[in-house]
Amino acid sequence: MNVLIVADTFPAPDRNSADFRFSKLIGMIGEECEVFFCALGEKRQIEKMGADQTARYRAALADAGVHVLGAGIGRALSERKYNAVLFEWYYAALPLIEEVRLQQPQAQIIVDSVDVVFNRLEAKARVTQANEDIARAAQTKQDELSVYDKSDIVITVTDADAEILRRENPRLATLTIPNIHPLQEPVAIAADNAKRLIFIGSYARPGGETNIDAMRYFCAEILPLIVRAEPEVKLRIVGGPQTAEISELASEQVEVLGFVPETRPFLETSAISIAPLRFGGGMKGKIGEAMSYALPVVTTSTGTEGFGLEPGKHVLVGNDPQSFADAVVKLLRDREALEQVRMAGYQFIRDHYSDVAVQKRVHALFQNLKSYPHRHMPLMRRGMGWTKQLWQRHVEWRFK
Repeated sequence: MNVLIVADTFPAPDRNSADFRFSKLIGMIGEECEVFFCALGEKRQIEKMGADQTARYRAALADAGVHVLGAGIGRALSERKYNAVLFEWYYAALPLIEEVRLQQPQAQIIVDSVDVVFNRLEAKARVTQANEDIARAAQTKQDELSVYDKSDIVITVTDADAEILRRENPRLATLTIPNIHPLQEPVAIAADNAKRLIFIGSYARPGGETNIDAMRYFCAEILPLIVRAEPEVKLRIVGGPQTAEISELASEQVEVLGFVPETRPFLETSAISIAPLRFGGGMKGKIGEAMSYALPVVTTSTGTEGFGLEPGKHVLVGNDPQSFADAVVKLLRDREALEQVRMAGYQFIRDHYSDVAVQKRVHALFQNLKSYPHRHMPLMRRGMGWTKQLWQRHVEWRFK
């Protein structure tokens, strides 16, 4: 079975949780299928990360047995037939989904939503009440839902995301493939690290604004309350790319580390992972990652969305500055409570979001691909599409 995966860039699994999940997903698909990969924005990735880093991420795919295509989407669609074409993010599919349907009518079109973007932007707009945020959310919703409506299968990261989409369009066929968290061996929290907090996140816009807001909110309104009770507490902020909003948070209590090639050393030398998210969508990778290391988490109701976590058992939740600070202080002072929360969270991730648990869902999707409804482009639209392509290939170029 041939599967073409189309994404804006090569996944960078050491930079954000979405790319970590995506790289794992590609690997699982490759266990069942012959995988071809087309990066639409390789030049943009080079401009942003540099040629060496981009080549490293490209090579990682090739080393995993993926056929990395370098001649563009047009060549990829014309060279061979695919059983499925999978887009990462709706915006990669937006300008291409009808061309794929035209060129590959036999292929099931799958869109990995990663995050229901309009839902995240609507949540942000409710916080900011800014006209530009409201307008942006509305336009994104229109574009995003139009892509899903033209696809055969929409992958969501949470069942809650799937329900949001089905409320908007009951015809959608959805499948939940959550974040993937390989379990690590739990490490005891040493006395030297007993007052150490950690926050891990990507700050690349647009999605990074969720993490930027969380850190500004925490440092301005929550951290002073914690320091008043526990003066020795320290926070490490991990992740990139570095932004002015994050850099300016550095202080006696806050260390801004930027991008690190591996998060393990920092997770294993912290006492509590914080996720003071005021808006966002999908499943929060930073929370699952911390729990996979048996690190206790303090977050908000937004942070727990999509997991099925039980507040007070698997995580502690605080939705205002004082309750969030109280939860952190409780874990700093009560070692028994800290141990109970961290091990309950670890066991939860093991049972629901480990790589073994998710692998079964991915394999089932491609083993049962033909059982999903398959949409066909209307004959008139298909004829118009072929006419347009013939014009572009044989006539239009002569006038340029």
